Amino acid sequence: MDARAFQSVQIGEAAFALDVMTYGGEPGAKQPLLIFHSIEFSMPPSEAFCQIMWDAGLQVVFARRPGFGGSSPLPPALMTKQSISSGATAIAEAAMLQALVRKLDLRNPILLAVGSSNPICFRLVHMVHDWARVIFVNPIFNQDVMQVFHPAWFRESLKQMISSKSGLRVAESGMKFMIKNDPISFYRTILRKSPGDLTYVEAHARDYKHAGLIALETTSEALYYDTIMCLTPDPLLKDGFFGGLNAAIVIGSETTPHWYNEMQKEAARLDLPLYRTTTGDIFCAYACPNDLLDIIWEREPDKAVAPFEQRAESALKF
Repeated sequence: MDARAFQSVQIGEAAFALDVMTYGGEPGAKQPLLIFHSIEFSMPPSEAFCQIMWDAGLQVVFARRPGFGGSSPLPPALMTKQSISSGATAIAEAAMLQALVRKLDLRNPILLAVGSSNPICFRLVHMVHDWARVIFVNPIFNQDVMQVFHPAWFRESLKQMISSKSGLRVAESGMKFMIKNDPISFYRTILRKSPGDLTYVEAHARDYKHAGLIALETTSEALYYDTIMCLTPDPLLKDGFFGGLNAAIVIGSETTPHWYNEMQKEAARLDLPLYRTTTGDIFCAYACPNDLLDIIWEREPDKAVAPFEQRAESALKF
């Protein structure tokens, strides 16, 4: 039996609800590790990952963002190009996630923002003021990263998504066709340069099949929203934006040199420490739970901007 069961948590008075998985029962058993997911994988980390966190004194709380799975979608008025471009949509989503933190009564939480959830969490961290630690996993700040996406057709699909509505529809149709035909093959294709990610996918194929089903139901508006927020400059990210926040950036050791170099520049500009995990790329945090714990507890600060090459444990086990 999977210990990662979801429940629907109502937010506010407008029947808005989010799917939430709390490992180990009701929130409050241990210090919460709150996770928000990226667009490509709206599933929680593995049960093994959750148990490792539990044994370390952390309780994983994973929430599906609005519009994913059973979580209520954002109102149509917020999914227009104008609302997304103005930043109103991101602020509204961040406010809903803030309401979730309050509803669950999460005390002294640690935030793990993964992939395309990061732009929302950039805003959320300024709405909730008692974060014990904030970890931005594979964020895109304002660096130039388009060339790192592989294979070429995937990179072109992303460009189409932000160029026009017709381009968005074509890209969406192509990707959903691949996912519907074979979701695991789709993930293998976009992760083919990261052995760590591939190992994690193979070990948890059932989760990726489920994520594929959710992706098929993701609307074109949601695809456009996440893509625009990640791949266009964010005017909010000025120097000093994260001042006073106990935060760090985490990327995988199997990322490309270009991504790494660009991330170093943005980490320095935003004054955030940068860590690399032993293995992995997109799913480096899930694939490397022991590395992640070191980063959360800041047990190896001298390893900033360097891979955890000497660690004996590898997430390939998990």
